[in-house]
Amino acid sequence: MSFMNFKHFSVTALCAIVLMTSCSKDGKNGLDGVNGVDGKTMLTRTTKIGAGSNCTYGGTKIEAGIDANNNGTLEDTEVTTTQTQYVCDGAGAVYSSWIDVNMLVNSAPYVGEEGYSHYQQIASSAITADVVNKGLIFLYYKNKSGYVVAVDRDDYNPITDLDINGNPFQVRSTFLFKQGYLAFLAHDLAGTTAVEPALMTANGSAVRYVIIPGNTQGRSVAELQKLPYSEVAKLYNIAD
Repeated sequence: MSFMNFKHFSVTALCAIVLMTSCSKDGKNGLDGVNGVDGKTMLTRTTKIGAGSNCTYGGTKIEAGIDANNNGTLEDTEVTTTQTQYVCDGAGAVYSSWIDVNMLVNSAPYVGEEGYSHYQQIASSAITADVVNKGLIFLYYKNKSGYVVAVDRDDYNPITDLDINGNPFQVRSTFLFKQGYLAFLAHDLAGTTAVEPALMTANGSAVRYVIIPGNTQGRSVAELQKLPYSEVAKLYNIAD
C-alpha cells in the first residue's frame, strides 16, 4: 500500500471512529412533557340597583368570579358571593360598601407600591378616567373596634388595630389608584413586631373608598381632606 493510500485510509478510518464514538455518546431526546391545564379567567359584572338595604340612594352591584366554562360571561353559578361589593350613590358622591381587609404579601409591587410589604387589590370599576383626572378619591379604614380613620401616606399617624389574636399592631398605610385599579397598601413600622397578613385578615377590620366626581359641587379639596369620616359621610349622605 502506497503512502498516499495509507494516509487516505487512516483519515477515513479516523473519521469513522470519531463518528461512531460521537454517536455512541449522544443522549436520546427526552419525551415531550404533558401540557399544563390552562388557567381560568377572573370576570366581573356590574348591575345598577335601586334604593334599598344595600344602597340607600341606589347604586351599582359589582360581582366577581372564575369563568369556569370559559365562555367569557360571568354566570350566576360562577359568582363568588363573598367578593360581591356595592358602589352606592350619595348626594353627589359614590362609595363602596365596607370591604373586609384581606392583605397579601406584596411580592411584585407596581411602581409607587414599593416599600409596602402588604397589599389588597380592590375591585374598582367606578374609578373611571374622568374620576382619575378630575375627581377625588378617599380611602377609609374601620378597625376592629369600629373606629374609622383616613388612609394616607403618613408615617407619623399609623393605623392602630388588633389582630385576630387580640394583640395590638401598628402599620403605616396608603393607597394607590389608576383607572379601574385601587390597592390598599400597608407596612410594618420600624421597631414593631412583624405583622403577618393572616393576622390582619378576618379580624373585623374593613376599608371603604369614596369617590367625589370633579363636577360635584361641595367643599374644596383642602377642606375635605381635613374633615373626619363622619363629616364626609354626613356631607354626601353616605350610609353605613
